[in-house]
Amino acid sequence: LKNWQERLFFERLERKSKPILELLKETNNDWEAVLFQLLAKNFGLNTNGEAFLKIAQSIPFSIIRKECFEVENIEALLFGSAGLLDAEKEDAYFKDLKFRYFYLLHKYQIQKSFIEPVQFFKHRPDNFPTIRLSQLANLFHKQQNLFSKISNQNAIEAIYEIFRVSVTLYWETHYQFDKESPKKKKQLSKSFMDLLVLNTVIPLQFAYAKSQGKEAAEDLITILNDVEPEKNSIIQKFNTFGIKTRNAFETQSLLQLKNEYCNKNKCLDCALGVELLKTK
Repeated sequence: LKNWQERLFFERLERKSKPILELLKETNNDWEAVLFQLLAKNFGLNTNGEAFLKIAQSIPFSIIRKECFEVENIEALLFGSAGLLDAEKEDAYFKDLKFRYFYLLHKYQIQKSFIEPVQFFKHRPDNFPTIRLSQLANLFHKQQNLFSKISNQNAIEAIYEIFRVSVTLYWETHYQFDKESPKKKKQLSKSFMDLLVLNTVIPLQFAYAKSQGKEAAEDLITILNDVEPEKNSIIQKFNTFGIKTRNAFETQSLLQLKNEYCNKNKCLDCALGVELLKTK
């Protein structure tokens, strides 16, 4: 089982690394730009992931590099590209972001792209696109040269420290423009940081090591051995069969097993399937 888990885990990473290497081609081998796009997608979760990715792709990362010292400028670019500044509102912060956005469009000669509207519906307020975009802006404001900080990092606590960001002051008392709410810090939760580790950090480190002709297997497993196991219906079902998971390395392996072998009836290609068939 242990040997098969490792094989499954790296098969999953191979699959996840393919779109990363595609993004690398599109960005002229700019790993920082790839990281920005990947993080944007994962900050958007399933509902807004594609829209957030298009938002990030519509802003040349060279501009993020230049403007990262003023978090309001990054927010203006993200919110403006998301279409969240298109309306007219009385809110002073809204007006400031809108002014900044059109100033930056003019300064860098950016063409405003049409991007599908981001979704608020069915989200808990802490997952509203306004909150996630503000957290993303604060991450790139707080952590310049982010790729170099996480590309070789193999201690989970150090990775958590990098992702310990909150929202801009305005969003501590708002979830939407013009609607004040009780004050809340709105930092990234540990469970959300774990999602970023699973869906951004680990695949990115794997793809980067692969591009450099290096081996990163042991380090990646070490990181995920310290991450809490995922909780979803697939993992719960395995638990009922007596396969208990202790960390995210094991849950990632089981997800690969279910999606690529069980679902596709590839029992004869599966080490567990072959063992089970021997007992019949």
